[in-house]
Amino acid sequence: MRITLRQLAVFEAVARSGQVAKAAEQVNLSPPATSMALAELEKQLNARLFERIGNRLQLNSQGNLLLPLAADLLHRVEQIEQAFTPQGGDLVGQLSVSASSTIGNYLLAKAAVAFCQQHTQTHVEVAITNTQDVIQSVAQFRAEMGFIEGHCTDNRLHIEPWHKDRLLVFCHPAHPLAGQTVKSFAVKGQSWVLREEGSGTREYFVNAANELGMQPESKFCFTTPDAIKLAVKQGAGLGVLSELALEKEISRKELALVTIEGLVLERQFYRITHKSRQATSLGLAFVQFCSNFFHLSRE
Repeated sequence: MRITLRQLAVFEAVARSGQVAKAAEQVNLSPPATSMALAELEKQLNARLFERIGNRLQLNSQGNLLLPLAADLLHRVEQIEQAFTPQGGDLVGQLSVSASSTIGNYLLAKAAVAFCQQHTQTHVEVAITNTQDVIQSVAQFRAEMGFIEGHCTDNRLHIEPWHKDRLLVFCHPAHPLAGQTVKSFAVKGQSWVLREEGSGTREYFVNAANELGMQPESKFCFTTPDAIKLAVKQGAGLGVLSELALEKEISRKELALVTIEGLVLERQFYRITHKSRQATSLGLAFVQFCSNFFHLSRE
């Protein structure tokens, strides 16, 4: 058996992206060469590693067995290369990151662009989804690290505080509660426009609201902040989003805030990594860059 590092790199890229064409771009091969490398690996292992679901390739049980082993080996190779790279040499390579919606759209997207502009031989791929999907992505080694808004109880993962945020309740400017400070019972029975199940924003708000006996009922659920803001602008009810997502609309008075007495919506963001996966030098550099980047942005 002669498994090559190239084959394992192709396998990991296909596992992350779910598509041969995208994986080919990541490993700098043509799609036919990428398909051939994957086929040769499966032949040498005498095992299928993926199942085709629609237009995507999804890891099967054999692929899930191989992925952490391949990721660990490729990481060790990267460590060897870094150990023999002259100090001060620029960073090189690709970093796969997964982030929940608010963090991805309003923090990591701009940080990733700025990082890659500074380190021109790197590429940071940011997959934006909800908290539960981010957890699964890191747990299944599809992403080196994840950034989440909600709770994580997966004992395979290491969780550390990363950034802070505040949720705001908002409404149409003509809503009777616009600009008001009200008691919690005043919003009972109101229609709410919330994020979908699995969203960290939704989970945090519902838990805090229920502690006050509000029992918010969602009339509409959407997966993106823009859809929620549009629905609220149409008078669909009260919405809840991060202040990061509302800054523009509030300043333009396109939306209005509602303050609910006793409702504390300051929350912690978290960075998650797999306990069995050591951080790459590129990953560590990105985390440090983000810390400096957001610190300067707040000043």
